[in-house]
Amino acid sequence: MHNWRIALAQKIAPIYASIPDVAAVALLGGVARGLGDKYSDLDIACFWNRTPTEDERRVAMQQFEPLLKTPVFIRGFETHMAFPDPEHGLFWEEAAYIGGDNTTGFKIDVNHRTVAAMQRILEDVTVGLDTDGHKLETLYSIRRVMVLHGAPLIEQWQTQAAIYPDALAEKLLLMHLPAMGTNLDMHLFRGELLEFYRMLTEATFHLVAALLALNHIYRPDLKRLASLANEMAIKPPNLAPRIYALMRDDPTQAMQDFYQLADEVFTLVEQHLPHLDLTAAHAKFSSRRQPFDEPPIKTI
Repeated sequence: MHNWRIALAQKIAPIYASIPDVAAVALLGGVARGLGDKYSDLDIACFWNRTPTEDERRVAMQQFEPLLKTPVFIRGFETHMAFPDPEHGLFWEEAAYIGGDNTTGFKIDVNHRTVAAMQRILEDVTVGLDTDGHKLETLYSIRRVMVLHGAPLIEQWQTQAAIYPDALAEKLLLMHLPAMGTNLDMHLFRGELLEFYRMLTEATFHLVAALLALNHIYRPDLKRLASLANEMAIKPPNLAPRIYALMRDDPTQAMQDFYQLADEVFTLVEQHLPHLDLTAAHAKFSSRRQPFDEPPIKTI
């Protein structure tokens, strides 16, 4: 089903590879990892030795139409600040739609980053223990790309991204474990199910992030949970089905099951990192809004 997507990426890549200052081109996302489905777009990343200009990006994308011999609808040419750094935090993005417009066509998303920015991100995380979510996701992604141009450079980055410092894992665990705590019972009692499930989802994301840190896996965008769970050697049994069930069960049962899962995560951390002081994390996780039916003191 997805061979045509890979063939399409391979056909487009030489347009960017022919630009002298493009050092590497890669296919990202589910298609690159063999997890694509009928809803999957193409995500192509270009790494430049300098800042690309909008004109260069536009000229490159305008070559899609004669190459593919089909009308191409182009949208975007945006600049984003992924993290606060005016030099290395920038990346650029545009999209082309083939076979239709931006609502009916097949989307090809092309993003651009400088080589220096990629190298800074690798250093920030593996040496500086930076916990920025975008940077962590970038390291996860670069290890799982399909190389279309510039293999030596990308392989060098993949080697660097294979490093996951123990200190970073511990730092992330102490961030995410206490964040699993939430007043689910209060929202359930009030019948505020929208807020209940919002907080349950948020707490579950922290639970998965903690397990990823325990397994020394850089945190990606948390899609395709079953596949992600398969990457974890250390995890509660039947992790993905149990998480999916949280969103399908009766909310009372879901609350109980979530807290059971969270307790199992704490136990795993204690087993594998017995030196890590979890006292504060336990206390914050266990903190709940105290209900009062009767006055707290007799003088009222």
